[in-house]
Amino acid sequence: MIFLILALGFVLRLITLNQSFWLDEADNVVAARGLDFISFISKYPLGDFHPPGYFILLWIWGHLFGFGEINVRLLSVILGFGTICLTYLIGKKLFNNKVAQIGSLFLAVAPLHVYYSQEARMYSLSAFAAVLSFYYFIKVLNKEKWSFLGLGLSTALVLYSDYVTYLVIPSQFVFLLLYERSRIGKWMMAHLISVLLFLPWVLVLPGQIAVGIKASIDLPGWKKVAGGADFKNLALVFIKTILGRISFDNKIIYGLLASGAGVVYGLLLFLGFRKGGNKTKLLLLWIFVPIILAFLISFYIPMLSYFRMIYILPALYLLMAKGCVSLKGLWQRLAIGIILAISSISLFIYYTNPVFQREDWRAVARFLDNISGPKLVLFEDNHVKFPYLYYAKDLKDAHPGLKKVQAREIEDVTDITGKKVYLFDYLVEITDPKRLINQKLKSLGYKQTNLYNFNGVGFIRLYEIQ
Repeated sequence: MIFLILALGFVLRLITLNQSFWLDEADNVVAARGLDFISFISKYPLGDFHPPGYFILLWIWGHLFGFGEINVRLLSVILGFGTICLTYLIGKKLFNNKVAQIGSLFLAVAPLHVYYSQEARMYSLSAFAAVLSFYYFIKVLNKEKWSFLGLGLSTALVLYSDYVTYLVIPSQFVFLLLYERSRIGKWMMAHLISVLLFLPWVLVLPGQIAVGIKASIDLPGWKKVAGGADFKNLALVFIKTILGRISFDNKIIYGLLASGAGVVYGLLLFLGFRKGGNKTKLLLLWIFVPIILAFLISFYIPMLSYFRMIYILPALYLLMAKGCVSLKGLWQRLAIGIILAISSISLFIYYTNPVFQREDWRAVARFLDNISGPKLVLFEDNHVKFPYLYYAKDLKDAHPGLKKVQAREIEDVTDITGKKVYLFDYLVEITDPKRLINQKLKSLGYKQTNLYNFNGVGFIRLYEIQ
């Protein structure tokens, strides 16, 4: 049975894997393809504000297998597949084979985990690292030989994966403090190993923090994107966990569907936690300590984004699986069927509706490449966007529209010439909230004559001189 579940999880993560790269993916890929190894893992992360673990893997993987969409994303698919395997192993260690199978099945079809197992970013790695850390943490609790070494190495992988994933560490410590104080010594020994392995990055970290502070000052709009402490971001952690990346224009219907599904999820969580002892308390702390800490920290440093929290999904689904097993006969089958139906419908909508897929920069580049004659392609930024650099065949007409970001006065706009100007609206609210490029175009006698809309990328405005 488990082999069928693993096969299903792997296949689901291959469907639509050839989507266009979106901004952050293309940024990573273009840099990995163009920079030498040392520069990519030591200098590039300064502006990306993530540890270098994924970048190390991406550079090696890409130079071995190529930098096409499918080639690059297969790395995340494999890490996502590994997370399903580890979820099964944890379920067996904590409970029994049936709970392990159901929990891994729920994760295999989980729409949010499927989506980020297809993304050329570090989130699939962070989930894998967190689950691996908990796997060895449980082995430490069971007093298995040399398990502290595995915990140290896996926690080092957590430290190198994503900063928000660090929140699994206090969840483990809280559990030890409350229920297993005798194992604190082994846990500390393991973390000494992980800290020693992390020391090389500590030398780079101050520079990364300085760049991050400067970016938050120059681009205050990024705080909303990064995930501030508000009810909406907190609610999205739970809603997106259930429904994945899909949404509905009618927010009332969206809210009702999410609430109805949330009741089922909440009931199964309650049933899974009830009479579960310390094992279920560990899973509960794994879920809620990171969410609570992320919310509190986000009052100062924005980090409460649902996609950065996908490492809680294995614990969530194992608790729900235990809740399902506590039911008998028809009720058990009905509960499992409802969860699978919710996930399957969400996945079907994601697979078949491009609106819920990634930004279609490939179509944008194809459209502009096919336009004959002289043209100026302008971006609301101080550089040409990386997805356009990746896909466009002709880059001679592509230019940044701003001398610096955030643009604050008309002098921050670059010189504009030519009869036809194609201006991207992409991220204009962050880089040019006053729309100074539009103002300059109008002052030079340009008039908007057409408007094009591309999935995820948004509007491209055609201005022509009058």
